[in-house]
Amino acid sequence: MKKVFCGSIMFLTGMISIAILLAGSMANDWTVDGRLSSFWTLSNYGLLPALYIFIAVSLIGIGIAVWGIFDENKK
Repeated sequence: MKKVFCGSIMFLTGMISIAILLAGSMANDWTVDGRLSSFWTLSNYGLLPALYIFIAVSLIGIGIAVWGIFDENKK
């Protein structure tokens, strides 16, 4: 149960962080060919590594949660 809880919290934290980064990048007026581009804005600010880290945290979190669900070592 602890693995499921920890993994769920990690997944939620990663997803909220990704949403904040993407929403914050769209708050700027920078456009590419007349279109707003969140990835272009993130790369200009140097925040793409942070985005990749948050994606990794989310994937690790969902992995831990699934591992906790199917764990054979139940008491």
